[in-house]
Amino acid sequence: MKKSYLNLAKRLITLMLAASLAIGASGCTSINSGDPQDSGSGLATQPAGEENQQPGSEDSSAPIGGDSSPTVPDEAGENDGAGGQSGQISYEEPPEGWDYSFGHEFIYENGIQYVWERLDDTTKINLGEAMNAIRDVQVYCSLSVGFPREEAEDFLELLANCAMYYSYYESRFQLHVTDEGMVRGLTINYSVQYEDEAAERNRLLGEKLDEMIAGMPDGSDFEKIKYLHDTLVLNCTYSEDAVSPFTAFGSIVEGRATCQGYADGMHLLLSRAGFETMFATGEGSEPSIKHKWCYVRLDGEWYAIDPTWDDPQDKKEEDFIGYEYFLVTDELILRDHEKKYDSSYYEVPVAEGTELNYYRQVGYWAENEEDVRRILTEQAIAAASEGRQFIYLRMEDGEELADIYSPSMFEEILKEAAAQTGAAIDTGSWSRSLKEEIGTLTITIKYLD
Repeated sequence: MKKSYLNLAKRLITLMLAASLAIGASGCTSINSGDPQDSGSGLATQPAGEENQQPGSEDSSAPIGGDSSPTVPDEAGENDGAGGQSGQISYEEPPEGWDYSFGHEFIYENGIQYVWERLDDTTKINLGEAMNAIRDVQVYCSLSVGFPREEAEDFLELLANCAMYYSYYESRFQLHVTDEGMVRGLTINYSVQYEDEAAERNRLLGEKLDEMIAGMPDGSDFEKIKYLHDTLVLNCTYSEDAVSPFTAFGSIVEGRATCQGYADGMHLLLSRAGFETMFATGEGSEPSIKHKWCYVRLDGEWYAIDPTWDDPQDKKEEDFIGYEYFLVTDELILRDHEKKYDSSYYEVPVAEGTELNYYRQVGYWAENEEDVRRILTEQAIAAASEGRQFIYLRMEDGEELADIYSPSMFEEILKEAAAQTGAAIDTGSWSRSLKEEIGTLTITIKYLD
């Protein structure tokens, strides 16, 4: 494959730029097993950009390090761009009514069918040209239609959130603006030096996604999605100490990522497994700290999944998997997430499904004190019999749950479990996390050596 000296090209283009604009820096919200805390920085939902404006010129600079328009592959996998090299996706036919000069493969590679179907034609052209440029590792992307300068922040946020599979680009762009204030080109920054490095990242990510999906059980949709969720949580640790922590490559291949990496990894797993999926951006436990999570549509209803917050930073057991934010409603997730953002380009899904919530599906949803005691007792006995540690419970009213639960009650339950099973349970010591806002109780039981 032909190599392009992308770093040199980026330096040359940067020298040509006349002014710069910081569109925004953002952080990423993680969570601890107790109270939520914010940690990290660099969520790509508000990328930084630089502006180049030359009077009398539609395109502010000549393309360097790539053609002025995206390469359109004849068949998937037959072009020189990184996106066509993975060989992991059997590309579907173009969407109905497709009449664009650029390739459609980016839609399925990134699982953005929901977004694409809801964009107006102008935005489709801009997004399609930019996504194909990133897919083909082009430094410069000419926009045949373009968008007003004042819409740059929204468009770059859309682009950064949609390019989930292309982990080799950086969510920083230089804008090429005409005298009339129209952005007619983008200079794209990359974290790799050569096209074959980008292709290798796609190959590794595609193979790992396929490997994870191959282990999915032949059960219900709930069982399949739970498997994908659990696999991601066990595969990844919340950390910025990775080559690409803000990408799906970080969560899927490197096993270290921030919330954007977790969300993008979950999104790609769901999409490639055949589920209709979408993402949401907003704020976590602190205002202005950006956060990202996922949506999946099941039986005609949307459910939310926040895989980052189901993998607490301070968890003491490596094999712990949280389910507090697995297949939940918007009403529930927004009890402790500060905000969910709208989009100026499409209607963001609203999660209202309840039937497939984890706690309901496995029988851990309590309606009253009798249910609480029964569910905890049944789980404690089952856990002791199987050598498991984790016990889960949820009530609609978290304050009521806090009033019902007591250490003395659970000590009695542990003694009963030990007596029935003969397991060497430490009946005087356990750890628990009770979150009144969302009505969840998670207990880790301990065993005597």
